[in-house]
Amino acid sequence: MKNIRFEFNCTRDVPFYGHLCNQYLQNEQFDVTIGKKDNLYYIEALGEQAQLEQLADAIANDFLISTWLVKPQIKAIEEPIGRKKLLPVEALEIEYCQHCQPQLGDNQAKHFGDIGFNCPCCQAHTRISTAEQAISLADARALVKQLDTLGSIQLPQDKDKTGPIISFHPIENQPPENRHQLVICNPNNLHAHFSVNDSQILALSSIEKPFIRARSINNHPRLKQPLYEISFANSRLLLVICEILRQQGTDYIYIANAQNPRITMIDAKWSLIATPPTPHKVLIEAARQPLHDDAKAGSYQARWASKQIEILTNKQADNEVEPINSAASCALHGATIGDNKPKNVAALYFSRSNKTQIVTLDGKQQLELFFEFPNLPDNGYDIVHQLELSPQKNLLDKFKAHYPDDYLKLLSLKLAQPTDNIETLWAISAIFLGAASKIDEPRDLSKTELCDFVVARAMCHKGANAPRVDFPLTRGEAFRSLNWCKTLGTIISFRLAEEENIDKLAFGMHDSFADYLCNWIEHLDQNISIKSVVIAGDSFANEILAQRVALRLGKNFALNTNLQMDLDGLNIAAGALYLKQRRH
Repeated sequence: MKNIRFEFNCTRDVPFYGHLCNQYLQNEQFDVTIGKKDNLYYIEALGEQAQLEQLADAIANDFLISTWLVKPQIKAIEEPIGRKKLLPVEALEIEYCQHCQPQLGDNQAKHFGDIGFNCPCCQAHTRISTAEQAISLADARALVKQLDTLGSIQLPQDKDKTGPIISFHPIENQPPENRHQLVICNPNNLHAHFSVNDSQILALSSIEKPFIRARSINNHPRLKQPLYEISFANSRLLLVICEILRQQGTDYIYIANAQNPRITMIDAKWSLIATPPTPHKVLIEAARQPLHDDAKAGSYQARWASKQIEILTNKQADNEVEPINSAASCALHGATIGDNKPKNVAALYFSRSNKTQIVTLDGKQQLELFFEFPNLPDNGYDIVHQLELSPQKNLLDKFKAHYPDDYLKLLSLKLAQPTDNIETLWAISAIFLGAASKIDEPRDLSKTELCDFVVARAMCHKGANAPRVDFPLTRGEAFRSLNWCKTLGTIISFRLAEEENIDKLAFGMHDSFADYLCNWIEHLDQNISIKSVVIAGDSFANEILAQRVALRLGKNFALNTNLQMDLDGLNIAAGALYLKQRRH
C-alpha cells in the first residue's frame, strides 16, 4: 500500500481544478482526500500499485491543461494532509471539456451539434444560456449559411448579453486602436497562417481559451496586419460553427465582442493582461491592513474585509487615483500585498492608458517617483518641429532626402491620446522604419498598427546582436524623463546606415531600452538597495519588451508580477487600498 499525492501548482485560482477535486472525492471507485493551499490543488490516495495507476490515468485524462498551471507532479507521502470535505469553488465558466468536445464538436460523432449535451465532467450544460440550448445542428448550419451569404453575423446570446460577431472579413465599426481578433477553425493548419511556439499552442488549447498575440507568417496572402489576437472557440455554439466551417475549408474567422481572457508571457509565466468584465467578486489574501477601507481605481472597486481584498468588477470609479498616488504606486502596492512591510522595491509600470512611471519604495516605506515617460506630440508636424529644434536636425534632413515618401507619411501622422507611453514612441519610430509603405492598407494606420509593426519586426530577428539605440534621461526638478528626440535620432541614423535591416533595428530598440531600464534600476539599487522589481502595466503585453526586460533585470533582481491578479486592472484597485491618502 502506498500514499501518493497528485499536485497541481497554479499561479492563480483554477475553479475547474477545484470542481474536479470535488468530483474525485465523491467518486466511490477511489478512496481519496483532497485539498487546496493558496493556488495548489491536490488529490491524495492510499492504495495498491494497480489502483494508483488507474487513478493516475484518470486524473491525467481529466485535468486539462490550464493557462495558470505551472508544475503538476506526483509524489510519495507519509501521511495525507487533505480532508474528505468538498472545496469551495467559484462559478465555472468553461463550456466544454475533453469529454464533451469530441461528442458535440466532431462532425463524425453521434451527438455532433448537440449544444445542450449533458457532460458528467464539466457539467457545462447547466451553464449554457437558454438561447444557445435551443439551437439545433440544423440551426447552426443555417447560421453558417447566413454567414456565407452576409459575410458577417451576430451569434445569439441571452437577452442581457451581447453575442459575439463573427465574420469572414475584418469587422467594421470597431475602435481603430483595437487589434483584429481571430478564432481558429482548423487548429491543424495554425502554422500555415501564424508563427507560434509550443507554449502558445498549449495556451490556446487550455481550458481558459485565451487570446494570445501572434504575427502572421511572412508574405501571407491575406493577413497583412503586423499582429493579431488569436484564440480557439470558447463556447459550444462557436465550437460547432467552427467545425462546420472547417469542413468547408475555412481555417479562421474574425470575431468581435468575445469575452476570452487576454494573456501575455512575462518571465516564462503567463499573465492576465486585464481582467475581463465579470459579475463575480474576486478575493485576494493580504498580509497587511490597508490605510483606508474603500478605494476605487479604473473600472474596479476594492474593499478590505477579514484580511482579504474584495474586488468587484464593472464598477465605474467615482474617484481617479492621482500622482504620486498614481497607478504606478498602486501597481507597486498591488504586487506586494502579500508582504507585511514591503520595502526596497522598484516598480516598472508601463501602461497605454495611465502614466508610465518608475516608482520606488525605500527602506522606510517612502514612495518616490524616479521616472515618468514624456508626453510626445500627437501629430507629425509637431514631431518634425521638435526634431528640427534639436541636434537631430541634420539626421532628419538626410531622412527627408533619402525617404521622401516616408517623410510625407510622418507629416500626416496623427496619433490617439494618451501619448505618454512606449507605444507612442514605437509608433513614431515605425514611420522612420518605413512601416507606412510596408503595411498594405488603403487608409491611415492607427497607433496600434504602427506599434505592432515594430514589435512584429523585432519578433522576426533571429540573432543575438542588435544596434545600440540611445534612451538618454533628462533631469527635471522632481523626476527624470526621456530625451525622445535623441532616441529617434539614433533610429534614423541606423535606418540610413542599414536600410534593409529593419528586423535587427526593431529588436535593438527593445533590447536597448531593456538595457537602459536595467541600468536605471542598478543606479537606484546603489541608493536604496533594491530587493525586488515589480513589472506591471499593459505595455508589457508586448512580449518582446517583457522578455528582454525579464532577461536583463532577472540576472540581478527578483522579479514580481503578482500573477494572482493582472497587469493592469485588479492590481491597481487592490494597490489603491494602500495609498496614504483617504477618499472623501
